Amino acid sequence: MTQAYSLQEVAGLLQVTPERARELAALAWPEPREVFRFQDVVLLRTAKNLADRKVNSHRISSALARVREELPVDQPLSSVVLQNEGREIVVGSGDGRWNAESGQGVMNLGRPARGAAWLRPLPRRDAEQLFAQAVELERDDPTQAIDAYTEAVAANPHHADAHVNLGRLLHAHGRLREAEAHYVAALVSCPTNPTATFNLAVVLEDLGRLDDAIERYREAIELDPECVDAYFNLSRLYEKKGEKVSALRHLKDYRRLSTR
Repeated sequence: MTQAYSLQEVAGLLQVTPERARELAALAWPEPREVFRFQDVVLLRTAKNLADRKVNSHRISSALARVREELPVDQPLSSVVLQNEGREIVVGSGDGRWNAESGQGVMNLGRPARGAAWLRPLPRRDAEQLFAQAVELERDDPTQAIDAYTEAVAANPHHADAHVNLGRLLHAHGRLREAEAHYVAALVSCPTNPTATFNLAVVLEDLGRLDDAIERYREAIELDPECVDAYFNLSRLYEKKGEKVSALRHLKDYRRLSTR
């Protein structure tokens, strides 16, 4: 799934002004751009965190340029990890780590300091521990749970369940665009995840993007033909659009499944 974001939307996701978002984009890409993919947003978040840690803008831009030169053509820039370790900007790609400015290899001496960049290469088991901790926190302290899920997806950006749960909590807090981004991230990692697909449909509906929501609800039913709520929500949306036949058909399916 490819979701496009405008500069204004990226600014909202990063919680910066549009001007700041444009400045960050200029660090990452030599040519101006106005449309971004989710993975671009991930990269910009990393650049923002480096900048927030007072790393010089020229160093960030130079590091990103060197990474772009070193990566294979088919490997996106957003697939690597960048973090500030002491005076170095360190790149992680797979099991390798190297200085982004000099190109020299860096030994992995353990877990990086807390608060490095948004995508820091923690061991996979730490992501699972953070995920389990977040699940425990959800009932009593949703705000802390959000923080723990954020840590989990930082440790493992492909942890679909963490993205789904984080999206759900952000959605409940009214942070709809951020929730959408995490549902999309879950589907990037696991395109057949029915929960992420359904939840994405709900947040798209709440954002007023009804046609997009309908498409996602239909996908949710394809992935899980017994997703009762998807039939009901589709019936509502088709009714709202004035498509009576489709609304009635999905309402019948909803009633049939809900009485089993």
